[in-house]
Amino acid sequence: MTGPPPSHHRFSGEPIDLTTLDALALGDLWAVAHSVSLWENNRRVESLAASTAWAVLGRGREMKPAFRGAACRDYLDLLAREAEAAPEKAFGTLAIYTWRKVCFALRRCTDLAFDGLGPAAKRFLAAADWRAMPHLAVALARLVGGEFEAQALEKLAGDLAGSPLLVDELRAVAALDLPAILAVADVAYPDIGADASATDDTHYSLSDYPNYVAFAETGLKQAAAHVRKIHDSELPYAPDKAFTLEDSAVIARLARVALDRDEPWLPSVLDEMFRKVSLAPTAAKTVPSQSVAIALGHAVEAFPTPEAVATLRHVLRDLRHAGVEKKLQRNLRGAERGLAERPEIALRLPFDQPISKSQLTTLTRCLEAGLALSMVLDYDDWRVRLAEHASLKALTGTLVWRILGATSGSTAVLPVLERDRLTLRDVAGTIVQAGPGSRVTLWHPSDASAEERSAWRDRLAALRIKQPFKQVFREHYPVPPDDLGETTTAMFSGHIVSIVPFLGLARRERWRLKYDCLARSFGRWTAQLTLADPIYPGCVGATTTGNLSVSTSGGMKSLPARPGDLPAATFSEILRAVDLLVSTSGFAVTAEDEERHREARLLHLAMSPPSAMTEVRKQALECALCGLDGMAGLEFDARHLRLGAYAIHLTTGRVTCAGEPVTIDVPKRSNLVAVPWLPHDEKLLEMICYTAIEIARRGKS
Repeated sequence: MTGPPPSHHRFSGEPIDLTTLDALALGDLWAVAHSVSLWENNRRVESLAASTAWAVLGRGREMKPAFRGAACRDYLDLLAREAEAAPEKAFGTLAIYTWRKVCFALRRCTDLAFDGLGPAAKRFLAAADWRAMPHLAVALARLVGGEFEAQALEKLAGDLAGSPLLVDELRAVAALDLPAILAVADVAYPDIGADASATDDTHYSLSDYPNYVAFAETGLKQAAAHVRKIHDSELPYAPDKAFTLEDSAVIARLARVALDRDEPWLPSVLDEMFRKVSLAPTAAKTVPSQSVAIALGHAVEAFPTPEAVATLRHVLRDLRHAGVEKKLQRNLRGAERGLAERPEIALRLPFDQPISKSQLTTLTRCLEAGLALSMVLDYDDWRVRLAEHASLKALTGTLVWRILGATSGSTAVLPVLERDRLTLRDVAGTIVQAGPGSRVTLWHPSDASAEERSAWRDRLAALRIKQPFKQVFREHYPVPPDDLGETTTAMFSGHIVSIVPFLGLARRERWRLKYDCLARSFGRWTAQLTLADPIYPGCVGATTTGNLSVSTSGGMKSLPARPGDLPAATFSEILRAVDLLVSTSGFAVTAEDEERHREARLLHLAMSPPSAMTEVRKQALECALCGLDGMAGLEFDARHLRLGAYAIHLTTGRVTCAGEPVTIDVPKRSNLVAVPWLPHDEKLLEMICYTAIEIARRGKS
């Protein structure tokens, strides 16, 4: 062997081939690789040991290791030795990095009962600051065993006496089993730099532990009682001092558990605590606790319920703190969008009260989101809550529904209230009866034949029904035959998108940014769109989209799914969401770069193949314009609406006459002699429609 000698006795011979390593084999090498000296005098060490260690660590970025008991012990011993050798890193702000490494290993250990873990855990606790991750300290004390765990709890209670909620949480956590304690520690102290947005998951993992759920009620009621005493002058008021930051983090976790589980006791507790923690008991513009107010806002956005969203609105109405108000306004917008993804909760509306405009908007979003979530309602429940509800019957009557028989197939119907009596009529206008045990779901074009889709479009056009969102004219995406057996699809790969509008729209549509991909949950399914470049908020320029994959989550595991594993409507809605990102961000511009890039983007988009959205827009325009005065020469090709020498691009709205760009001043809708029927609200659809009408008017004159 040539070159410098190995820097560790376990490295000898030729460099190992790491491509065949599985997770357990990688874990076996983890401690050894981390013990190798990789840098010297600010230069990378050139040796067989160092190059192999770099390869192991690189493999760890591709695949997370799993640890046998002995491998986990060796890694804990290594971290303990490092803490002993550099006590300045074991205490203070840097300590969290070492504790996160311990949590990482224990969470992935396959044998937590291994005898050697106890001594290693005790050694690490002797060298480290327990306050850095007190929940993990409880887990390590459990590994040590005996009376040590009780002693550790008492020590933590003394060290953290200023945060009584955290101490109570630690006592509740100590009643859990070891994997559950590690799970709480992992949630309480996420990886440094991890995305801490309010929309990281559709399920909160701590909701799965009954003991922790029980503590959520106790802890939140205790917090509400504390802030009540401040408002009742039983405790002195000091701005932003009602809770420590540690207790604020506990309240955030407990609120997420209760909101995720939609606990019946929560509305009154949350209403009192949220209002009082966001408003000073005096006339001052301060608040008892900014951290708790902001944490509750994030929790409501992540797991909204109708009652929690109403509470957030009331808090914003009375709030006097400008900084907190700005953050909570953002949370409210996200919560209203997020409520649509919890349709079984969002439909919980009061029957004895009129529905407000904001509630009606939320319900409309909820119904549209239900297309992707395969929302199914009991027929009697649907009839009472929607079809016959005084404030909602008009909305329900503009949508097509599928009646799922208890023993037979399904029938698409349009509900009609005739003399206060609900009647269901199919596409031909024939009355349909819902049998006993029937269920109801929204009709989706992916579940219908081409003939049925066309028939429903003609039916709604004849009745001049304007839908609250695209349904019968909705884009639908069949699975490409080549992708049926694959776990990824390249349907939207290779599109160049502008990063600024791309990320802005992605956030509004509840996509999560994960370094070089975007992820979004659709019920139990998670879609992931890869990108050619790592992007981040504030990033500018352009990037290229890659493949789309879908997975289903179960606990810590994420299993890849094939298109055939998903309901057709769900997969179609996922593809539609990606199409929206790609088609909009491909030509959308910000105010700053509008003049510089608009023409180039419009040209790029004009040359791109027409999307499903463009095709549906063409079909809607055909229904709306055919037969109108002056439209005798109306024609469509793949990308344009053509009327005489004029052409309107169906994707951009760009108008040309004999090939030259022209500007058409479109009259206001109120100035139109005859307002055309349009099947749904869409600005581009309206602009193209009214532009065509203006061109026809000029042709007549």
